[in-house]
Amino acid sequence: MENNMDKEKIEEYDDPRKVFSNALVELGRKNPNIIYISCDSSLGASGGEFHKIFPERHFEFGIAEQNAMGEAAGFATCGKIPFIAAYMPFVAFRCFEQLRDDICKTKLNVNIMGNNCGFSVSSLGPTHTVLEDMGVIRSLPNITIFSPCDGPEYYQAVFAAAEIEGPVFIRIHRNKVKRIHSSDFKFVCGKGEILKPGNDVTAVTCSSMVNPTLEAANILENKGVSIEVLNISTIKPIDKELVLSSSSKTKKVVSVEEHSVVNGLGTAVADVLIKENPVKMKMIGINDEFSVVGEYKDIVDYYGLTPIKIANSIENFLKV
Repeated sequence: MENNMDKEKIEEYDDPRKVFSNALVELGRKNPNIIYISCDSSLGASGGEFHKIFPERHFEFGIAEQNAMGEAAGFATCGKIPFIAAYMPFVAFRCFEQLRDDICKTKLNVNIMGNNCGFSVSSLGPTHTVLEDMGVIRSLPNITIFSPCDGPEYYQAVFAAAEIEGPVFIRIHRNKVKRIHSSDFKFVCGKGEILKPGNDVTAVTCSSMVNPTLEAANILENKGVSIEVLNISTIKPIDKELVLSSSSKTKKVVSVEEHSVVNGLGTAVADVLIKENPVKMKMIGINDEFSVVGEYKDIVDYYGLTPIKIANSIENFLKV
């Protein structure tokens, strides 16, 4: 399915939820089988525009995520392509059984939008601070996981999800994102990319941590340290070839993620390395603990996920 997003339009996108909203509307215009399912969050999950244009294809379930996931499976068996959106903790954890048994085991074409991942809405409290979603969802067979880093990736990930035969889980951050990709960027499922070439260490990252990691690489470059920054926007299946080729060159790997270091991006990378190219590795993220809560900028600083603290962590790793 073609994505005709022009340059002027793409440059306006900086809010992931708005990007998702516009992508879903355009996808809905092109494919009458696209439907939208929300769980007490149709406006907050950016489905308002889809509802205005295709009210007969929007289904609101209220605070009943398990029911919504089951219905999404039912729609998929009838040839529809549902996109179900809800807050991350509820769509990933509350209806895990339905996701596992109704969707993944049967490999149905259901697309799950996990809104407000990481510390996006940490100020709302501990239930809304989600650092385990990749660990939980990665354990399921037959599912694809996208974790886009900017507007163009979010936009194209929606179109890519609709084409995949099987369930897709898209991690959506709430905060506005700095544009990285140009209008001619092409998102490809299962493929990462080198955003900054380097020779001394490979920094693997995704989602909200791409820009801070790039800034950290620039800080270290001024100190004579060459960092190769990889954007891994498909967490599962991960781009093994890219991870192996970069790590074979640098011999050292660092992962950076706004997620627990248990079963997150770093673990996915380590799974590749330990089997095919064992090298020194450090995981930068949140240790095996429940998070404190607060405002976003304070929390990422507390956990060492600002550019300067990421740079310091990498520099210390290289000294060992």
